[in-house]
Amino acid sequence: HSATAWRGSHILTGADATASAVSALAAEVDVLHLAAHGHHSADNPLFSGLELADGTWYGYDIDGLSAVPDVVLLSACEVGRSTIRWGEELIGLVGAWLHAGARAVIASPAVVADEAAYEVFSRLHGALAKGLAPAEALAESLPAATTDAPPAPFVCFS
Repeated sequence: HSATAWRGSHILTGADATASAVSALAAEVDVLHLAAHGHHSADNPLFSGLELADGTWYGYDIDGLSAVPDVVLLSACEVGRSTIRWGEELIGLVGAWLHAGARAVIASPAVVADEAAYEVFSRLHGALAKGLAPAEALAESLPAATTDAPPAPFVCFS
């Protein structure tokens, strides 16, 4: 369980994982881990989002937060994707977090098997709690590539 790496961690599950509860929690923590079904909308990247208990939490919802965590971990398929818009601007869920002030976002631009995400994020929380920088923590947490296990295509954006 990833939360055991942090003293005093707060977990929202099931019906408690609403947009308002996640928004409030995001303003209070240094590391926010969101594990949910996700999607990237190429037509309108700020409509990329995560499925919470009360509906989709979109990229544009991040702008309404009173404060953002230093590090955001997105354990959700495809939310690491971006769409290039006029002016060479990359837009998507990761870009929304970085624009709002997060120092680093770890996410996947591809579909991720649940067991691969679980393994990576379990190790990642331990590495972050030891004080490693997000990119270093991710590098330490990724498994070696093998044909025996599903890939863990996570990327650190900063």
